[in-house]
Amino acid sequence: MDPAVTLNEYGQFLWRRGEFGAALVQFERLLTVAYARKCPALRSAAWNNLAVIHRELGETAFAAACQQQSWDAASSQLAAAPRHEMLGSDLTNLANTAILSGDYGLAERLLEAALECDVMEGDSSDEAADWGSLGIVAALNGEMDEARKRFVKAYRIHRRLEDDRGVGCDLGHLAELFVASEEWRRARRLMARAIVHFDRAGCRLLASRARQTLLEIGRRERATGCDPARN
Repeated sequence: MDPAVTLNEYGQFLWRRGEFGAALVQFERLLTVAYARKCPALRSAAWNNLAVIHRELGETAFAAACQQQSWDAASSQLAAAPRHEMLGSDLTNLANTAILSGDYGLAERLLEAALECDVMEGDSSDEAADWGSLGIVAALNGEMDEARKRFVKAYRIHRRLEDDRGVGCDLGHLAELFVASEEWRRARRLMARAIVHFDRAGCRLLASRARQTLLEIGRRERATGCDPARN
C-alpha cells in the first residue's frame, strides 16, 4: 500500500478515537511525504488534516493557518489541473476559516456551496458534516430553530451511515441548543445518548467532554430549580 495512504488512514483512525496527539504525528509525516513528492493535492489533504486536529485541541490560530495552507495548495492544483472532486473539501476548509474569524455570512455561503458539491458527488459523509457545520453557523447567528433542523439532517445521515462519532456530535449539538433554552430534561437525555455513541466509537476524549457537559447541565438545572425568584 502507498505510504501516504497508510499514514492518512491511520491518522484518521487515531483522530476518530480521540487520540489527537498521535494523529498529529501521522499527519505531519504525511505532510513531509507530500512535499517530497511535490504533490499539491496531497499537501492540501495533509494541511486540512492538521487543521482538523488543531481545532479539536482548541488551537484555533494554528487551525486557521493550516486551513489557509490547505487552500493555497488546493488552489495551485486546481489552477494546474481542475479537479471537481476537490472542490467540496476546499470550500469547507475556507468555511471553517471564516467561522474562526467570525465571518458567519461568508461561512454559510461557502458551506452551502460545499453541500451542493458533496450532494452531486454522492458523498454522504461530507454531506452530513456540511449540515452539521451549517447548524453551528445558524446557532452562532442565534437562529436556533434553523440550527436544530440542520443538526437533525446531519444526525439522520450519520445514523444511516452508522457513524457513531458523527451521531454523537450531532446529539451533543442538539443538547447544547436545549441547554440554551433551559430545556434541561431534553438536554440531559440527548447528551447521555451522545456519550453512548462516543463510547461505542472509541472516542474517549469526546466522551469525557460530553460527561463533563452532562454534569454541568445537572448543576445548572439544580441551580435554576433553587432560584429564589422561582419559589
